[in-house]
Amino acid sequence: MAIIFLLPALGWGFMPIIAKLTNAKPINQLLGTTTIALLMGIFFTLIIQPSYDWHHLPAAFFSGCFWSAGQYLQFQSFQLLPVSEAMPISNGTQLIGTTFIAALFFNEWSNINMAAAGVGGILLIILGIYLTSYLEKQYQVQQSATVKRKAIFCLLLSSLALTVYVTLPQAFQVNGAVVLFPQAIGMWLSSLVLSIVKRSETDWHEARKNFGTGMAWSIANISLFLAIPILGVAKSFTFSQLAVLISIYAGLFILKTQKTRKELQMISIGAVLITAGILLIGSVK
Repeated sequence: MAIIFLLPALGWGFMPIIAKLTNAKPINQLLGTTTIALLMGIFFTLIIQPSYDWHHLPAAFFSGCFWSAGQYLQFQSFQLLPVSEAMPISNGTQLIGTTFIAALFFNEWSNINMAAAGVGGILLIILGIYLTSYLEKQYQVQQSATVKRKAIFCLLLSSLALTVYVTLPQAFQVNGAVVLFPQAIGMWLSSLVLSIVKRSETDWHEARKNFGTGMAWSIANISLFLAIPILGVAKSFTFSQLAVLISIYAGLFILKTQKTRKELQMISIGAVLITAGILLIGSVK
């Protein structure tokens, strides 16, 4: 049973690694992922057979649309930055965004102690993100400055869309298995629209290579749904965000990202700070 609690972090942690290993274009990574997500959504929904309130379905559908936009931009960032650098920025900014929305609109910070812990967690994450992107040699910074700015811009837009994806169902009180299928439809249809826009880059052979990417995402998503009744939303979501550690170290060792000794030390310190920030924010949800 304990493995269910770790599957969200494992699935979302290895998902960008699997996508990067396919060497596919971002649109094909997205198509492969959403195709499997839709099939898994259909399969899981047939088993669970949730009762739908049709007034709530648009929120789930549009959250899937925002997911596709955000995930495409995240895949785009992997063309510009190593996964081990991109994912701390992505995970960290998403968590900051969802935390602020939860505090401002869902009143999850009900007292000064919770607010202090939340702000402290956000500051730890920001410092951790900075350290994980540290480059030792000045010429490396200068050489990659333009590319890095473009990548960070993609990641910030991605995190904005993914934050809406997470919080939109919550805003309309659409929870549980009811979200899964209409959200998957929104994801898949949006990826088809993007594939039309990017028709010159669309290749279904490359998309099929990313079925493994979609399987990793689906396993993480469904296992999070199974863990929530046991652990609660706060702890389940907190554990899932530890995916950033897997993305950092799997990105370094599986994708063989070259780093100096000092850069590895800074990355490790940054990873510890990000983890501390995640756990601190999770403690006040």
